[in-house]
Amino acid sequence: MDKKTDGLSFDPSEPLHQFRAFFEEPGEDAAAPEEVRVERLLLTPLDGGRLLDVEVHLTRFRFRPHVIVLVLNEAGEEVASVDVIEPVLPHLSFTLHLPPPHQGRYTLRAEVLYPTPEHMPKTPAEQRLSRGELKPLPPMRVVHRVEEAFEV
Repeated sequence: MDKKTDGLSFDPSEPLHQFRAFFEEPGEDAAAPEEVRVERLLLTPLDGGRLLDVEVHLTRFRFRPHVIVLVLNEAGEEVASVDVIEPVLPHLSFTLHLPPPHQGRYTLRAEVLYPTPEHMPKTPAEQRLSRGELKPLPPMRVVHRVEEAFEV
């Protein structure tokens, strides 16, 4: 049985098939930084709104982006957030915790960021070479932002 996921084909009966994506280079069909988008932003409130199950589906990317997800209250104040630095796969899933009181109107915002053009690596391999080194993040720019209002 052959399945297709995110442009990668794999055989689920193959041992360790779930790790194959970690070792494949992005194809030429993967999006350049300026073209990476949040394709879907999914939210499921859990436990009476205390927990938020969030999924972010990105365009398949050539260079690993940074992704920031924020929850803003009615006053526009940040009440929960997560920063994902250079995710390996374009589908992210995590749980955010809302501080009490949980009921109210909120905005879920997802931003895709990349280094400014003068700080962008020239190739995905060059981006990987810098991993593991302790150095400050370069100046970043938002290439895409989506927001969705919700109520708990």
